[in-house]
Amino acid sequence: TTVMSRKACIHMVIASWASSLLSSMVLNSLTLHLPFCGPHTLNHYFCEVPAVLALACADTALLELVIFIFSILIVFIPFLLIITSYAYILSTILKMQSAHVKSKAFSTCGCHLTVVTIFYGTAICMYMNPKSRSPQDRDKVVAVFYTIVA
Repeated sequence: TTVMSRKACIHMVIASWASSLLSSMVLNSLTLHLPFCGPHTLNHYFCEVPAVLALACADTALLELVIFIFSILIVFIPFLLIITSYAYILSTILKMQSAHVKSKAFSTCGCHLTVVTIFYGTAICMYMNPKSRSPQDRDKVVAVFYTIVA
C-alpha cells in the first residue's frame, strides 16, 4: 500500500529540486560578483560558500544574510516540522496501553529522531551561526561531520 499519493510525491520532489536550484543559483551569482584578493587559499576542507566568503575583499553582509534566510527556509523550517510531527507521534505513543508496543515504537522513533537531529543539527551549526564568532577549526570539524552524516 502507498502512504503518499503519486501526485503529492511528485510535487514534493519538484519543490525540493526547485528550491535547491534557486538557492544555489542565487548564492553562486552573488558570490561570483564579490572581489577576491590576497592569497587564494582556503583554510578549509571543502569549498563551501562560508569558506569562500572568507577570501572576499568586500563586505559579505548581504550574502551572509541571504545564506541565513535560505538556511531558515531549507533547513530550519523542515527541522521544526519534523520535530512537531514527532511531538504528535510521542503523544500518540504515550496513550498506548501495551508496554511492548511502546518500547518498539520508542526504539524506532528514537533512532530516526537521532539521525534527523544529527543531520539537521550539523547543517544548522554550519550555515546558521555568525561567522565572526565561529573559529575556523570548529567549522572544519562541523563540515567533515556534516559530510559524513549527509
